[in-house]
Amino acid sequence: MTDPTSEPRDGFVFAATGQAFIQLAAEAARSLRATNPGVPIDLFTDGEVTDPVFDRVHQLGRSWFRPKFEALRRSRFQRTICLDADVIVVADMRDVFEVLGRFDFVAAHEQRRNTASAMRQLTRPMPAAFPQINGGMIGIRQSPETQAFIDLVERTMIEGNHGRDQYVLRELLFDSDLRIWVLPPEYNLMAVRQVEVQGTKFTAPRVLHLPRLHGHMKGRTKRLESPAAVIGPALWRHIQRMIAADMTLGGTGAPLARPVDRGLFGSLRAISANVALGLSRLLRR
Repeated sequence: MTDPTSEPRDGFVFAATGQAFIQLAAEAARSLRATNPGVPIDLFTDGEVTDPVFDRVHQLGRSWFRPKFEALRRSRFQRTICLDADVIVVADMRDVFEVLGRFDFVAAHEQRRNTASAMRQLTRPMPAAFPQINGGMIGIRQSPETQAFIDLVERTMIEGNHGRDQYVLRELLFDSDLRIWVLPPEYNLMAVRQVEVQGTKFTAPRVLHLPRLHGHMKGRTKRLESPAAVIGPALWRHIQRMIAADMTLGGTGAPLARPVDRGLFGSLRAISANVALGLSRLLRR
């Protein structure tokens, strides 16, 4: 671990191998810096990087498909948030560092839990009530205990030749004595279309986790330059309205209509669910 007296207490890290993912991490870092100012951002990589969006660039000791664990293990920060490269950060998430003042390990649940990947086990069945966490956003507080845990995860994956990390993390977290906190899904939102049914009572996304970005950066599809281009302008406008109304982000708390309720199709959908309510909406158009 680094000397805590010589480095910032809190910081973000990315870990990326290969030029395509390095470029993707840089784009993610730009969205992070725009929404979370004042916090350093480091990159762990196997390439040469001069992009000024990163405060420091560290060379990886091992170039493999899960460099995040080396980044977490070697981070110069006492409280580290590690993000995957395929994210767009859309709102302030610095409050996670406060949570890391009390807990050792934070992350959000895997949201696509009814899949073969989410059902995979390491050495024994795990209870459904303790599902996989999603590795796209992991926070740790540096300590001998968290260092030992990250070492164990990395060693288990390498020695067992495991092709994915989440089922490994699931069992090792279940067996650990670490203080774990599960973050709300908006801190690592993969099912982005969920916000179409979210209105005034829902807090806004902080991080959009979008694996579809892999194809854009590998040249299989046209590179997308903005959140609106990735998720569509209507959904992006709604997320911006959610952020403006979100009182946990200093927003107004103003009423916010759900996208599924807007327009003619929203009225017809409401009619199919509740005739009286739907007709009243249609007549008010």
